[in-house]
Amino acid sequence: MARKKRRSASKTTRSSTSRSVTTMPFDGINYRLLLGAIGLIVLGYTVMLVDNRLSDNPVDSVFSLWVAPLLLLAGYVGVAGAVLWGVPRDVAPDLEVEPDVVVVDARS
Repeated sequence: MARKKRRSASKTTRSSTSRSVTTMPFDGINYRLLLGAIGLIVLGYTVMLVDNRLSDNPVDSVFSLWVAPLLLLAGYVGVAGAVLWGVPRDVAPDLEVEPDVVVVDARS
């Protein structure tokens, strides 16, 4: 019969100094763009709803065929743009950057 090996219970300790700093993935501009895009989506659906309630022939209306779809398209593209707009520096892949050059004046 084969014997099973037992692992010894070792204590793992984490030092409090090894905490990493996390940043928010979005900036203020991302949230403003997202809010504006959601506003366009709500406005597009509202235009479509109001046009269907008030128009005699809601299927062939300019608002249902052109205005509302363009508002919805702009809103959904805006949501994608708000999510993809800018990447924080600490999340971006490391790029080879030359160190800053310090110029020292030797005349003094």
